[in-house]
Amino acid sequence: MTHPTLYIGTSGWSYPHWAKGRFYPKGLKQGDWLRFYAEHFSSVEVNMTFYRLPTAAMVTRWRSATTGDFRFAVKLWRRITHEKRLVDCAAPLAAFLDVAAELGPRAGPLLVQLPPSLRKDTRLLDRFLSELRQAGQAWAWRVAVEFRDPDWLTEPVYEVLDRHGAALCLADMPKCPITEPNNADFVYVRRHGPGGGYRGRYTTEHVRQDAERIRQWLGQNRDVYCYYNNDIDGHAVDNARQLKEMVAEPPS
Repeated sequence: MTHPTLYIGTSGWSYPHWAKGRFYPKGLKQGDWLRFYAEHFSSVEVNMTFYRLPTAAMVTRWRSATTGDFRFAVKLWRRITHEKRLVDCAAPLAAFLDVAAELGPRAGPLLVQLPPSLRKDTRLLDRFLSELRQAGQAWAWRVAVEFRDPDWLTEPVYEVLDRHGAALCLADMPKCPITEPNNADFVYVRRHGPGGGYRGRYTTEHVRQDAERIRQWLGQNRDVYCYYNNDIDGHAVDNARQLKEMVAEPPS
């Protein structure tokens, strides 16, 4: 029997305001930031892949900067989700997955974030997840879907996710808060900051509640991926460290 694993990290690592002692030591070269980051956290959510397609050489460098237990969650390119809106996207999807495959065994979940303007369409979601599965090597990836329109939060949508083994992303955006996971074999959590503005620090009590829920999910034999996206002022690092400590504490 395999033991469930908890992966804790932040959404991104290349933030200049984390340097000069805020997280990265003074004098540490930017090219060494990821290596330093991976010494403190077990995973990172890569957001830059949402904005542009990285080169294979860039992804290979990411892999080389980390150890075998480290995992990259990769946010799907917006060309697919926001421009193509999951329609006629075979070419950009193939290009994205070919590059992302350079992560090899470091590959964690693939995050599919849908735009808030994309209205609920269970058939569209089903077709896209089927297309993703048919991409072959892509299905070595776990897939999490983040909705930004609350109309998607219905049982028929959850049934589509369950059928494809995809996780419902638990995000705390004010207009679309999602707190309960679906039936996937893993849980994916994003913390966008108190109030959802990518800023501010979560209270100790909030982090403690997350730690308790994470222990419950691990007890259900589910892997858990949790990322803090409140990177402004470096609070993501503080909360991620705090969560690591609290999960390790004996339950009260």
